[in-house]
Amino acid sequence: MDEIAAVERTTAEEGFPASRSVCSESSVPEVLSLKDGGPELKVNIGSGLSGATGWYNIDNSPTILLSRLPFGRKLFHTPNWPDDVHRGDVKKGLPFKNESVSFIYSSHAFEHFTWAESLNVAKECFRVLQSSGGVLRVVVPNLRLIVEQYLQDSDPLASHRFLERLSLGHKFRDLVHPGANHSQMFDQRSLVRLLELAGFPNCQPAEFMESRIPDICQIELAQRRNESLYVEAWK
Repeated sequence: MDEIAAVERTTAEEGFPASRSVCSESSVPEVLSLKDGGPELKVNIGSGLSGATGWYNIDNSPTILLSRLPFGRKLFHTPNWPDDVHRGDVKKGLPFKNESVSFIYSSHAFEHFTWAESLNVAKECFRVLQSSGGVLRVVVPNLRLIVEQYLQDSDPLASHRFLERLSLGHKFRDLVHPGANHSQMFDQRSLVRLLELAGFPNCQPAEFMESRIPDICQIELAQRRNESLYVEAWK
């Protein structure tokens, strides 16, 4: 634990880049490039129902298609998916040209991939991000925080609550709801290492609502603040 704390102290002392954005509390064509004269392209991976306006929101829930069938929501009791959420499996790649994307945001999605899958997704993010100013921001459950809370819990059943919070393991329900359980968990070191292995030369822990992405407050959810780890990467 001391080694991890030392890493966190070092990154905190280095400070976040001066170009950060600090906030207070349309769909686009599937293949688009700024070089083609199109609007700025911002991608939201694993958007869930909270797709952000002005972002290309992607989620892989099968209920998206069911909800858009005639009477689909009533027949299958699906969520009311926003029209600007596109169904897509990012593990199979991102439908964008090289260096065509300005910003990529992903909140509580990478933990649902295996390590190999998440590395491939991160490599795809590296491929499509612009070499000048492109930023990837990844938000995941903070394993270190969960462990610390478990160690401080004096309840005899703390161990069971700890395992429940990890949500590791997969069940039949995952076929219908792929995001129901986690495949892995990250701490600061492992998430930074993942992004480094994907090719990003610059990786830095961040804080809630502090970002190199302008207007981060349009997409970052406050309800995730006290359970999340934030890391940004850029070329």
